[in-house]
Amino acid sequence: MKKIQIKIVSVLCALLVFCVGLVGCDKTKPERQKLSAPEVAIDVDGLAVWSTVDGAIYYAYTIDGGSEELTETTSLQLADGQTIAVKAVSGSSEFEDSDFSAPKTYHKEVIAPHDHTDVNADGKCDFCKESVMAELSFYAVNDLHGKFMDTAAQPGVDEFTTYLKNLYEDTAREEILLSSGDMWQGTVESSSNRGRLMTEWMNEVGFVSMTLGNHEFDWGPDVLTPNSELAEFPLLGINVTYNGAPANYCKPSVIVEKAGVKIGIIGAIGDCLSSISGEFQTGLSFATDGALTALVKNEATRLRNEEECDFIVYSIHDGGSGFPSSGVNNVTNGDLTYYDTALSEGYVDLVFEAHTHQSYILKDEYGVYHMQGGGENKYISCAEVSFNTVTGDYQVSPKLISNGVYGKSSIEDDPVVEEIFEKYFPDENPYTTVLGKNIRMRDSDTICDRVARLYYDKGMETWGSEYQIVAAGGYLNTRNPYDLSAGDVTYADLFSLLPFDNAIVLGKIRGSDLKKRFLNSNSYCIYATIDASEVSDGKEYYIVVDSYTSTYRWNNITEVTRLAGNIYARDLLADYIRAGNWAR
Repeated sequence: MKKIQIKIVSVLCALLVFCVGLVGCDKTKPERQKLSAPEVAIDVDGLAVWSTVDGAIYYAYTIDGGSEELTETTSLQLADGQTIAVKAVSGSSEFEDSDFSAPKTYHKEVIAPHDHTDVNADGKCDFCKESVMAELSFYAVNDLHGKFMDTAAQPGVDEFTTYLKNLYEDTAREEILLSSGDMWQGTVESSSNRGRLMTEWMNEVGFVSMTLGNHEFDWGPDVLTPNSELAEFPLLGINVTYNGAPANYCKPSVIVEKAGVKIGIIGAIGDCLSSISGEFQTGLSFATDGALTALVKNEATRLRNEEECDFIVYSIHDGGSGFPSSGVNNVTNGDLTYYDTALSEGYVDLVFEAHTHQSYILKDEYGVYHMQGGGENKYISCAEVSFNTVTGDYQVSPKLISNGVYGKSSIEDDPVVEEIFEKYFPDENPYTTVLGKNIRMRDSDTICDRVARLYYDKGMETWGSEYQIVAAGGYLNTRNPYDLSAGDVTYADLFSLLPFDNAIVLGKIRGSDLKKRFLNSNSYCIYATIDASEVSDGKEYYIVVDSYTSTYRWNNITEVTRLAGNIYARDLLADYIRAGNWAR
């Protein structure tokens, strides 16, 4: 019995050994290799960089012990005080992810206060390596002439407003917006409130200055004072005097500081006094030629030496002429005979011009750029200036931006434009209220000839029973868009063509002057009932003209009386169209 038990035990042991042997014959999979942890280094600017790990497809990192983020790169910018840890991620069955690296923290080096230097002129401080460059963008508007609302001929300022506000969101640059004059007069929406609507818009979009143009004087100096008080920017006119003293509604210059750069802007009006109605010239004077040069030089010197300005802009309501009317005229070292280039010799750094409605970028003999952006909202002048705040060196990149860019229909209108318009026109819109029909296009000559006849008819109706009127008309010229298109006619259409508030005047003139200035000259548009051969030199005759013509001293007209009720050329033409005369 004992032998049987021993045998059974032996058999069981043999089976156990056999089974263990079978198990020992299985092939086991090798263990996965663990990736090495990346080595992390942080430079003085806070850039964390880690070593590439063989077998890693991605890297996972944590910031300040937060959640894991994956990246394919081997660097990451840290902010001051941030702690980073990085591990290698295999993404395959061969390797196991590494452990996280030891956490490392970026502590921004505290640099002692110092004055920046830039000996090698690379735009960075030699010590702390911070940029010492100020990126400035000047935008100048000239001769806008109240073009506030969109018309068939051109865009208004609703898209332009959005364009400007979008520019201001660019933190890489500092924008400076200024005007070189003739902003108010020319449209019903602005002229009817003497430019207050335009001034409110200029406040809204952040103009820093406005040089006075000749058409700012179209309503007399009394209008300038309240507009200067409404404006949140100064009106500039270094050479404007009234009764021998500097005018109280304008300043010689203004200082603007942007990105650590002090900018002095000097404003002046050119030799434009003769383009202002004679009735508003009394007591008014504009220094010109050498006298203007001395004023600008002295002011530029004061701004640099006393006010410590770094950059001087000259904004003048005057400019070159005779350039081709289409496109932008680029001339290097061109003939700037209209401008005293001696001003550029260390006195001014950039010149924005106006008045002549020309489109150009010129460079004078001293390397100073002169720019004018046409007129009537055709272009805006832009000068991008890179200014080294240590060395004072700068580079100017000029360009003209067309209204096809800043006024395109794809730009969303800024609602503030409509709000300002409705403030001044709450009831009737002069752009949508139709006066009558015009069955064919009327060119400028046709319009002016008709207005001259309407002067005569109105004169005869008003004064014909007492005075023998022999001629009527005056210095009649239409403005942009110059012609009247066929179709419905609104008062706004006529206002743009005939924007001047020149009173209708009954005047007296000697026969010799009547012949010389009107009947035998092409300077004026005249309707006459008498031939020059019938005129006696010494006899006096009666003529109906506008106040601009009557007050021009070379015409030698003595004013007898004026038409009451603020009725102007456009109003006579409006009545004529309202009566259906151009509808047939």
